[in-house]
Parts: sequence; C-alpha cells; structure tokens
Amino acid sequence: MNKAVFGIAAIVGIAIVIVASIPQQEQEPAGRNLEVKIEDSSSSKSTPSTPDEPIPEPVEQITSTPEPLTPPPKQAEITPPKQTETPSPSPVEQSNDCSGSARCFTGIVTQVIDGDTIKVEGQSIRFALTSTPELNEFGGVEAKNYIEEICFVGSSALVDEDDGQTEGSYGRIIAVIYCNGFNLNEAILDADLGILSSGFCSSSEFSTHAWAQRHGCPYEEPPITTTPSTQPQQPSCDPSYPDFCIPSPPPDLDCKDIPQKRFTVLQPDPHRFDGDKDGIGCESG
Repeated sequence: MNKAVFGIAAIVGIAIVIVASIPQQEQEPAGRNLEVKIEDSSSSKSTPSTPDEPIPEPVEQITSTPEPLTPPPKQAEITPPKQTETPSPSPVEQSNDCSGSARCFTGIVTQVIDGDTIKVEGQSIRFALTSTPELNEFGGVEAKNYIEEICFVGSSALVDEDDGQTEGSYGRIIAVIYCNGFNLNEAILDADLGILSSGFCSSSEFSTHAWAQRHGCPYEEPPITTTPSTQPQQPSCDPSYPDFCIPSPPPDLDCKDIPQKRFTVLQPDPHRFDGDKDGIGCESG
C-alpha cells in the first residue's frame, strides 16, 4: 500500500517537472488552436455554409455632399434690327390743266424706268404715241439718261391721260407728261431718241396735237358740227303771189285762211286763189 502511494506520487512529481520545463510560448498555440476549433465548430453549427460560394464583401457607401448647381450664364438679349418703313407715295393732286376728260393729276417723279416710262407717285406712266429702245438695245440707255436729265427724280410732273387709251398698257397709264417745262413725249422725239407710235394715231387723243402731227401722225380735218338754229324758219314765198309772201303748199290754203284780199295772182296759182283766172285772187272778200 505504501509502495503504491509512493509510486503515484513519484509519477505526479515527474509530470509536474516536465510540464514546468515546457516553454510558455509553446503552450499558447495549443490554446489558440483550441479556441479556433471551438469557434469554428460553434459557427458551423449556427450558420451552415454553402461550399464554393464566395462571401460578398461589404460595400462601403460613400456619401458626398452634392455641389450646388450653378445657373447657366445669362444670354445677352438680341434686339431685332429696326425696320425702316418705306414712305407711302403722297396722294396725287388732281388738276384741270389737261386737254381731255380722262385722268389728270400732278405728283412727284419717283423713278425713271426707261426712255418712255416713268413713275409718278409710284404709278407707272407710259408715254403716249412715243416709243424708245429697250435698255438692252442700242440707244436705250441714252434715252433713259436724257429723260433723267430733264425730269430727274423728285421733280413735279403733270400727267394727262390719253382719252383714247384709258384701258392702259400692262398696268401703266398712257399719257402725255409735262415736267420742268418739257412735254416729255415731244422732247424725246425732238431729241431723235425715240420714234412716233403711228399705229395709235387713229385712237390717241393727242394725234391732232402739233408735235404728233410734226412727227408723223396724219392730219385729219376735224368734223364740222352744225348747231341747229332755235329760230323758226321763214316759210318760202310762192312766186305766184308777188304782192305778199304766201308760202307754197303744203298745206293747201283757201281765201278764208289768209287775211289778204284782191291781190295779184300769177299762174300756176297752187292754192287756186284766182278761181276765174283774171289775175286777181280772193276777189269776193
């Protein structure tokens, strides 16, 4: 009995010596391994894991303060260009200084189109009985320049519309134009820069004017118009009754129709005043 106790005590002592001789550092890993195993076993029991499934990493949310919005730069206001109003033509002034009964007015020359057309207060006026070359033809520009020289833009002009051509021509008034002391129709012909439109002599009011006659319109005598007399016509006296003026028949007269008595009667006595043919009429009273 005593030997057995002694032997156990000896073993325990040897064990204590051995344990004491082991370095402290070598004992810590065993404890740590034990703790890891315990943790692994507890986590495996509480949360089953799926093999080969990656564990997502937590995403770090970045919160940033938004920058204040800067308003876009203010655009400069564009002011539309001011439109220049075209002045409307002045109203034409009616005139009585014309030869006919068609339109007659005065106005300001606003444009010279060519040698035989100008504008007065914006209205195109074609020269009556006058024609000049077109601007692209020989002499056309020279004719226009001549009109611009004697009747420049801004001049006052009198327009005498042709009574015989009031229907106009392509929207133009056909007329004689007086400007700065010139008859433009006559002046362009006298300058030998245009020709007379003789085909219109028969219809134009101005064909009898001296300038038109001089440049080729045929002269025609104006018709003679007689004004009927308002005085009663004296009856023609029959020569059979020389003493008095007794008209010839008709009507047929009798002695009771006339105041004369016992007057000379010559044959043939159309009224038969001398019944007995003795040469005395209405003898019986």
